[in-house]
Amino acid sequence: MTREELLRILNFVDSNREISEKRTPLATVDPRWNIISYAMRRHLEGKLLTVTSAAMAADVPYGTAMRRISELMDEGLLHKRPKSKTGKSFSLHPTRKLIEEFESFALQLKAMVGNTFGFRNGDGEIGDFYFGGYYMASRILPYPSAMRSGVGIDRTIRILCPIDPTFKTLSEYSSNLDELCGTSIEIVNLPLDELHGEIMENAKRPVSKYDLVAVDLPWIGQLATEGVIDPLDELMQEERYNPSDFHSAAYRGSSWNKNQYGLPIQPTAELLFCRSDLFAEAGLPIPKTTDDVLFSARALHRAGFGLSGIVMNFGKGTPVAHTFVQTLADFGQPIINLTPLGDEFDLTVIEKDNYRPMLDTDPARRAAEFLLELSAYAHKESLVCNWDRRIAIFSRGEAAMTYGWSIRAAAFEKNEHAPAHGKVTFLPHPHAPGCRTVTPIGGFSLAIPAGLDPSRRKASWKVLEFLTRPEMLKWNVLNGNLTSPRFSTSADPEVQASSEIISKVDGMERRGELQSWPRPPIPEFSAVLNVLGEEIHMMLQRAQGVDEALARSQNRIDAIMRERGHY
Repeated sequence: MTREELLRILNFVDSNREISEKRTPLATVDPRWNIISYAMRRHLEGKLLTVTSAAMAADVPYGTAMRRISELMDEGLLHKRPKSKTGKSFSLHPTRKLIEEFESFALQLKAMVGNTFGFRNGDGEIGDFYFGGYYMASRILPYPSAMRSGVGIDRTIRILCPIDPTFKTLSEYSSNLDELCGTSIEIVNLPLDELHGEIMENAKRPVSKYDLVAVDLPWIGQLATEGVIDPLDELMQEERYNPSDFHSAAYRGSSWNKNQYGLPIQPTAELLFCRSDLFAEAGLPIPKTTDDVLFSARALHRAGFGLSGIVMNFGKGTPVAHTFVQTLADFGQPIINLTPLGDEFDLTVIEKDNYRPMLDTDPARRAAEFLLELSAYAHKESLVCNWDRRIAIFSRGEAAMTYGWSIRAAAFEKNEHAPAHGKVTFLPHPHAPGCRTVTPIGGFSLAIPAGLDPSRRKASWKVLEFLTRPEMLKWNVLNGNLTSPRFSTSADPEVQASSEIISKVDGMERRGELQSWPRPPIPEFSAVLNVLGEEIHMMLQRAQGVDEALARSQNRIDAIMRERGHY
């Protein structure tokens, strides 16, 4: 179970206990559970636990609380650790025994809830589900129904979007949206770089041209910090909006500084696409590690016969920069000095030394060397590839593997004439030996531009909420979009039948493999990409060595962060 799911179970249990202990006379306060719950919560959130704070969490007189803490320590469930050299102050920590006991309890509770809600597979056994998702209650989603009260036929809701599958569908079916929303929906599609520029230009206008904007996840920090988009927390609270059905990685990736700035509409995971037929012919196993990827690329590379081992996104600028930061995550490290949080890294608080670049490290060197070695077996056009060119080469059958965003698999999944059609296995990012699996999450969330008047802001929220409903996201999938940010949408039988990639990504989310930390949403992210897009590209052209490329990148990004006053 993932950290996020364990926290959800804690919330569920604590809420139930609060009803029986505080809202009715049916039970009394249980200080033992309160201490255990608080200790596990602090552990899962990566926060400090002290004896004093644990005693306060017990919700009983201080003397009673201290006795319960002592009992838990005697039982080997909590232990003290000195916080200072003098040894006079201590922090408390759950022991391995407590962590294992709690995880066992959580699994049993999850099974019981699954049984209660009838979440069973075809064999009559309790199926795998994510605790708290709407699909615990129902798995079949209806066709989208019209809003009970439309936005208003006298209004035009203008949405600024990229030229990507989900938003192409919204544009093509805008007349349907008009009927469903009771208003006029206008979709404006722009290429990625132009989209960012137009969002920034729109922020300078006295009155926004747009009611909603689609935001690439790594832009969130910049747009939030510069006041380009508004937080949604107040609206969500007013509407009692429950976001628990969203994939955690995509939902958390749409937040900044503990505020929510968007709702996911087109998340996408970068996967490894492998031609299963070519692997079977060669008798090769599907890659699990970066070493396996290198071995497979070397074994399958037959450039003279029109087949490359792999095609890579090595084009100068943003493409190769994204490739590097996502590969670095395979080697267990983010691009900046983020605070570790269990097996992940904390994106809720990024400050001061967290902004220091991490390019003078062994993982960065190993990641660079991996890409350099892989380039020997990459398609000849890799050094000029962007996302569209890369997927087109793979779809034409000119490469045995490629890394690709799940949303772009439609290029061959929905095209029966593509040589790769029906012959592709989808895998999470292969990890370096000794590292855990991390699959980068990207894609778009819908956000509300800053400065809209109250009535217009309410209308924007109404459309935003509607477009991200489970049934609307199913409608997108059935119209050719291989992405789902909600557990309930992914669990729908028609959605699952459309492509195996949706259930694959859903499983990665449940296992905690989808992560947004490989591309941290800091305001300087574009500047970081600009540097890497030049230096790593020169390295892959053999114009400079690995050490020089990393040293130059480290120094240039460090100068940017110092100029911004981060440290």
